[in-house]
Amino acid sequence: MPSYEYKTLDVDTGMFGSSSVPTEKLNELGADGWEVVAPITENSGQTAGLLLQRER
Repeated sequence: MPSYEYKTLDVDTGMFGSSSVPTEKLNELGADGWEVVAPITENSGQTAGLLLQRER
């Protein structure tokens, strides 16, 4: 059975409700085996971060 490790990545939430996804950082993490598995949302429903996982 696979074992996973997890980390979070903050998303810059703009003043007017827009989110800026850190694409360059996601590409770096993806090259290291990390995958986005879920958004982390605030009470308003706006994305505040991303949950990532990779197999150990």
